[in-house]
Amino acid sequence: MTGKAEAGRAMIRKIPAAKLIPGMYVVDLHKGWFEHSLWRRHFPVHDEALVQRLIADGVTEVSIDTSRGADLPPEVPVSVVKRGRPRHPSRVEALVPEPTVSLAEERRRASRLLREATDKVQELIVVARTGRVVEAGTLEPVVGKMIESVARNPDALAPLARLKRIETYATHHAVATAALVIAMAQQQSLGRSEIEQLALGTLVKDVGQVALDARLITKPGELSSQERSLVHSHVEEGLAVLDATTRLPETAVAVVLEHHERYDGSGYPYHMVGEDISSAGRMAAIVDTYDAMTSDRPYRRALSPAAALKQVYEGGGFLFDPELAASFIRTVGIYPVGTLVRLESGHLAVVREVRHDDLLHPVVRVIFHAARRQYVTPVEVDLARRYGNHYGNIVAAEEFEDWGINPLRWQPA
Repeated sequence: MTGKAEAGRAMIRKIPAAKLIPGMYVVDLHKGWFEHSLWRRHFPVHDEALVQRLIADGVTEVSIDTSRGADLPPEVPVSVVKRGRPRHPSRVEALVPEPTVSLAEERRRASRLLREATDKVQELIVVARTGRVVEAGTLEPVVGKMIESVARNPDALAPLARLKRIETYATHHAVATAALVIAMAQQQSLGRSEIEQLALGTLVKDVGQVALDARLITKPGELSSQERSLVHSHVEEGLAVLDATTRLPETAVAVVLEHHERYDGSGYPYHMVGEDISSAGRMAAIVDTYDAMTSDRPYRRALSPAAALKQVYEGGGFLFDPELAASFIRTVGIYPVGTLVRLESGHLAVVREVRHDDLLHPVVRVIFHAARRQYVTPVEVDLARRYGNHYGNIVAAEEFEDWGINPLRWQPA
């Protein structure tokens, strides 16, 4: 066998997790999907923080591929191996941990921030419609506040932004998708600069739609080929509007251009396939689709968060990057905030808070008895508690409409 062929062949080696060092490439954690907080099974080790995260998750041994990353020389004791600096530029800048506040307090802050962010996006849209100079940089201060809010608690801003009215869809959709992409990026331990660019691109990605006839955007049913071509043009139209006055960073540009691309090449405008789409574009495609599905539109009712999440999961591998789809599920939870669920006791409850270390047992608010079809005195229950939970585990996600329950009345706020 030639040296070149030998070098390209996978060399898998199992080592203790404590011996991981930056530069290694992990191919197996020897843990079930729900037993650790990472969404990937194959990934490079960029820094010491990732090693400590794996150990904290109870990962005791891993398999590494030495043909794709570093090996630990047997003659070098692990105690004297220097921990290198991160090699991936998007993970060099760690996010500064935010002071912990209660979820209720963060929701109050997020409500104010939501108004500020939607006002800023609306101002930008109005400017674009009148043909004046569009300065996307004016959104940077609000992007910073959104990142800080999501860092304090990812279950505050995005669920609030999802509660949009049809007439304010464009602005709330921009903010909701930005909040979701921030939470998703933080779940992946991306750096602050990368997250800022992702959020900025997500906030301005649909500016090109201002040039389209509103009747075309909201038209029910099938579009003609000419109409479809016009809708597809909003992607490049948006970048043209922004490019005239704003030099967007590369990641933000990728979001604007690629958020309608699909993993199997069925998207637009370029029909890119797989990893030819940037990671920013693949992430934006997921958050954009999920928020659109969970929003009321003139031509259809919103899906429940759980139903939309099921479609994202089923789309992994053909519509969406499968690893990023798994990451998104970890970000919002198997039962996202605001989901109506049925418990073993026969009660219905609304998910109030996701436990990201235990996705199957969120905090819920019990509101309804299914068998008697009547409301009960609301009570908050932590399904992860071994004692004091008389309602049991979640049996299934439900639809509010099936029970005649107004979803807006019971959304966490």
